[in-house]
Amino acid sequence: MVHALRQVHKLLQPNGRLINVNDLPAPHLIEVHTPETIHRVGWLQDRDDFDDTRSAFNALAQVVADGDFDLEDERDFDYNIYVDDLPELLKWLAEWWSSAILPDRIIKRLEGFFRDAPQPARIVLRLRARMIKLRAA
Repeated sequence: MVHALRQVHKLLQPNGRLINVNDLPAPHLIEVHTPETIHRVGWLQDRDDFDDTRSAFNALAQVVADGDFDLEDERDFDYNIYVDDLPELLKWLAEWWSSAILPDRIIKRLEGFFRDAPQPARIVLRLRARMIKLRAA
């Protein structure tokens, strides 16, 4: 990953900017939203313990420490992914996040909320991400 960032550095104009956005390497909150309430169900975990994300952050720290880039800004932000039901969530995870772990107990809780909740109800994945702005040194 450091090698790739050094290649990007070569492509940038002097003082060119690189914006990097990664989810933070932590389990993400799963909620069920209904017209009346928000139910916190548990967390979505990652089979690889977010190793790729940790490596990406370490690579960014390395190219700044090596003097290839200067750190200009860093901001954390939240964003949500909305799905209408459990089958849609499972399909999305299979397509976009193959290393995600959705424990059986969480699946059973989601099924229970959807069975008993007033409609419309939907599942919300609450994710936290970090944007890092670097300038080519």
